[in-house]
Amino acid sequence: MGLGLLYVTHPNEKDAETLCDSLLDEELIACANFFPINSIFNWENEKTKENEVVSLIKFNKNKIDEIEKRIKELHSYEVPCIIRISATANNEFEKWINNQ
Repeated sequence: MGLGLLYVTHPNEKDAETLCDSLLDEELIACANFFPINSIFNWENEKTKENEVVSLIKFNKNKIDEIEKRIKELHSYEVPCIIRISATANNEFEKWINNQ
C-alpha cells in the first residue's frame, strides 16, 4: 500500500470541492485540502493569468489509476492538471489513509 498525493488545479473552490466530494463519496480518496493560487501559463498561444484553486488529494496509492480516470471525467478543464507527487508520511497517518 502507501500514501498517494495528487496536485490538481481547479477554476474555483466550488469546482474543487464538488470534484473532491465526489471522489470521497466514491471512497477513492481519504481527504483533500484546497487553497487559492495565482497562475500564469500559455494556453492556445496566449499568455493567460488566472486565479485558481489547488487541491492536494491524499489516497491509497493503489487507487491512482481509478482516481485519475474519475478526475478526468468530472473535471471542468479540457486538460486538467493532475500531478503525482511522491510522498511519505508518519506511520499512523499512512495507516489511516490506507484504511479509508
